[in-house]
Amino acid sequence: MTENELKSIHSKLIVIAEYFDNFCKENDIEYYLMGGTALGAIRHKGFIPWDDDYDTFMDYANYTRFKQVVKEKLDTNQYYFQEEDTEEFPLFFSKLRMNNTTYIEKDSVGRDMHHGLFLDIMCLNNTYKNKSLRYLQYIAARAVNAKALAKKGYLTQSRSKIVALRLAKVLISSSVKKILLRFIRRLNNKDTEYIGHFFGRAPFKRTSFKRSLIGEGKYVKFETLSLPVFYSVEEYLRVRYGDKFMEMPSQEVKDLYPSHAYIVDLNNNYSKYMQK
Repeated sequence: MTENELKSIHSKLIVIAEYFDNFCKENDIEYYLMGGTALGAIRHKGFIPWDDDYDTFMDYANYTRFKQVVKEKLDTNQYYFQEEDTEEFPLFFSKLRMNNTTYIEKDSVGRDMHHGLFLDIMCLNNTYKNKSLRYLQYIAARAVNAKALAKKGYLTQSRSKIVALRLAKVLISSSVKKILLRFIRRLNNKDTEYIGHFFGRAPFKRTSFKRSLIGEGKYVKFETLSLPVFYSVEEYLRVRYGDKFMEMPSQEVKDLYPSHAYIVDLNNNYSKYMQK
């Protein structure tokens, strides 16, 4: 993907981000920038230059409320809410997609779903202070996530991942999936010291942190906007990326995060490409 193509994607993502931010404010829903988007906000005052996605997360209460409100109040002329764990989108996070755009990912080519440009909305799950129990929660999430990735048609060259996906597809039945999800979410109505995001690509030690890092949140510059991050966002980034998160990564590290885009067209509806 060229630098100009990335800039065009960033410009459109800012439009989605502004709408999402205003929607959450108007409906008293708290959310925060996460992962590489939070890192971009602190290190670059906006997007990481080579990154083409936009990630947010909410705690369980806000995420549950958002999923309810968005179905009632979303501007459906402009946007589409793609809910998690559905036949259309089997993964365990949701997306807000822009209508009349195209962003078809490599593992979604030909799949009957909305393929507009998007931002991701993740749910933080309450977790245990006990590290062993937290690890079991992480493993359970990895198992159901592997099942979902296999269903979505996830592409990988890794033999170990191919084996894991095939095993999950066979071994994780719908009843096993329900049991695992119940375990992953069992603390979500309790007040816990730790909170985590277990459905992403981060290794176990990078997935959870103390709830106190969230604090009251704060707004920081992100491109032309002012957007919310954890009050102790630097400490969160230290957990997620290590002590040197403010240093520019090597090309080798950058290559670990390639664009997932297969077809990008920011001016035309994805239906134009569905037969190709």
